[in-house]
Amino acid sequence: MIKVSLYFWDNRDDGEFVRWGDSVHSVDTAVLKRNDIKYKIENDQVYIPKKSFDKAIWCCS
Repeated sequence: MIKVSLYFWDNRDDGEFVRWGDSVHSVDTAVLKRNDIKYKIENDQVYIPKKSFDKAIWCCS
């Protein structure tokens, strides 16, 4: 029962991604990784899940 609840609570759906920083060269992705913030790189830009934006501001800005 607990496993089922945890699955629906955090199903790894990251939803919408938003741009983080100016370019891949100005973002320390190691800090994002160390704080368990997923990211993706597209067109020399770093994007993080919108739901992780506040966490990234506190730990990674």
